[in-house]
Amino acid sequence: MDTGAIMRAAKRPQRLAPPAVRTVLRDPLFAFLLAGAGLFAGYQAIERMQKPPVIYTSEVEQATISEFETLTGRKATTADQTKMKADYLAEELLFREAIARNMHLTDGETRKRLVDKLRYLIAGAPPEPTEEQLVNHYAEHLDLYRAEPRSSFSQVYRIQKPADAGLLLAQLNNGQTVRGDDFWLGRDFPRYGDSMVRGIFGQPFVDTLKTAPQGRWIGPIQSPRGWHFVKRGERIPSAMIAFPAIRDQVRQDYMIAHSEAAIGKAMTGLKEKYDVEE
Repeated sequence: MDTGAIMRAAKRPQRLAPPAVRTVLRDPLFAFLLAGAGLFAGYQAIERMQKPPVIYTSEVEQATISEFETLTGRKATTADQTKMKADYLAEELLFREAIARNMHLTDGETRKRLVDKLRYLIAGAPPEPTEEQLVNHYAEHLDLYRAEPRSSFSQVYRIQKPADAGLLLAQLNNGQTVRGDDFWLGRDFPRYGDSMVRGIFGQPFVDTLKTAPQGRWIGPIQSPRGWHFVKRGERIPSAMIAFPAIRDQVRQDYMIAHSEAAIGKAMTGLKEKYDVEE
């Protein structure tokens, strides 16, 4: 090592920045501007990470052209490719603007489609169940596979409550013919399930029909549609539906239960990921 060279270099006068530059460097405003520039650069970097630029990459271009040529059966012209690029950029920009406007948070249909898509991504397509699994599911949920009670009945309908209701009821029970107003479903209702009757006439009508004497006219019963003289026929109680007759429904229920179980497991991790107040 040349000790003399090192000593001579140490004694050599150092070149200093010009006085004007040194003045600027010592100015507090310069330090403030430098810090501001650094913060701005950092903000721009974060913004670029959060909002990546819209780029029509060569991979996207090739895939788009390939799809076009497969669908049309011809080579893409320059005009076709220009339009493809414009369409892609427009769709991407509109999508990002929709997200920026929080449409995924405020538009009900958009939310539902996203949730349904994520449910499928989490749960996947459930495996096809075996016959044993279906029978076991049926046996474990027998309460779901009961036929509801059904009733047969006839009615004489009046839009307004008749002033001579007692007389009309007596005539009906004496076998006389009593005319009513037109009803869109007609006069006779053979073996209608309770849920169907409820949907047409309301729950109070169903409750009255359950306790009505068989073969005799009662009423008039009020419903949201008007007033009804009613004669109940047979009443078929609830009964189990045999597995072969409802197998398709059991299969669908099994698949839904499989998916819901997978979603339920995922909920634990999602609740830890997001702030949930219960």
